[in-house]
Amino acid sequence: MNPSPYYRWYIVALTLINQSFTVGILVYSFALFVVPWLEAFSITRGQVMITIFLTQTFNGFLSPVIGRFLDHSSIRNMVVAGAVCMSVGMILVSISGAFWQIVLIHATLLPLALVLCGTLSSQTLVGKWFTKGRGIAIGISAAGTSLGGFVFPFVTAQLIGDFDWRTAFQILGALTFLFLVPLNWLVLRVPPPAVKVSLLESPDFDQRIWNTREILTTKMFWIPIAGLLPHNLAFAAVQFNLGAYMSDLGMAQGIAAQIISLSAFSMILGKFLFGGLGDYVDHRFLFWGMAISLCGALILYSGTPSRIELYLAAVMQGIATGGVMPMMGNVYASRFGTMSFGRVLGMVTLFTMLGSSGSLLSGWMFDLTQTYDYVFWFLIIFQIPCMFIIYWLPAAEEIKRPKDLS
Repeated sequence: MNPSPYYRWYIVALTLINQSFTVGILVYSFALFVVPWLEAFSITRGQVMITIFLTQTFNGFLSPVIGRFLDHSSIRNMVVAGAVCMSVGMILVSISGAFWQIVLIHATLLPLALVLCGTLSSQTLVGKWFTKGRGIAIGISAAGTSLGGFVFPFVTAQLIGDFDWRTAFQILGALTFLFLVPLNWLVLRVPPPAVKVSLLESPDFDQRIWNTREILTTKMFWIPIAGLLPHNLAFAAVQFNLGAYMSDLGMAQGIAAQIISLSAFSMILGKFLFGGLGDYVDHRFLFWGMAISLCGALILYSGTPSRIELYLAAVMQGIATGGVMPMMGNVYASRFGTMSFGRVLGMVTLFTMLGSSGSLLSGWMFDLTQTYDYVFWFLIIFQIPCMFIIYWLPAAEEIKRPKDLS
């Protein structure tokens, strides 16, 4: 089947929707379940954070394996399976009678759903459908995570307020199944087109298939990870504790939903900003801009911030964190090509998932110190050496010339 030249934008729209559901519900809305679980199961914050830590950790471990299959197998079947896993997992969480059952589901079905129907499959699809204009396409697709983060926390907070957390999971699980399964089955019936390589580039660059050893022994794989890891660490440390943090500040959970949604909306701006600039601006400058914005947000979060300071911090963190996915997709696609994009991105996810420890770090440090300030300042200090490492990132134009890539 020869798809229309415009069909690739249907793929972008589909991946935007997929990420809206998976990340909007499983990641952004997680903070709103923390307080209900603390009350329902009489556990500590550190124990609650084990659930999201395991989801992100197993998402990381699964990504290299799934990424390799995404390069060579039916993406359609895998994405649909991910939507089913997400729906079933949420229904099972809703009927759990003990907290260990919720932990188990967050370590099995939900990370599988994230990796099959979330960011990895979405960026792989866009990377395979686009060569020119890849940066802005990835930016638009990645905006789905933030769109979901803007919409679903409000929806989730409303459902928990009107019913309870169990009913909220049941409704969200049903919506996921009824919407994502048929939509992906229909749109992904068309496979990605064959890659066409520009004669202006190295003739075999975009079609090169990288093996694991080649990927892991080049600095252009490792250096971007140094730029991405601090943002993932900060996102996990702040995002998943916002519900409890707002409670500590004497603010209602509705304010937490507003902060989460404002951050998510700002991430949409960040995705378009860094996705669009990624095609034209030195990637090192973009990484540094993200780092400065994140550090400013962490400074504002520390102490006893006012509501205005919290809103400003959410905007600055959102813009910085919004750059993560378009930068990840554009940086690696422009340096490794599209034929091994799924494998490379899966391996990147394996290492950047170390940032998921931020949720445990913040939860445990609060249990020890009764404040999040030490977490905020640790994250600022951790960012500094990573900013220096980015200086040695090779330019994409240099990679496309026939030369030693190591």
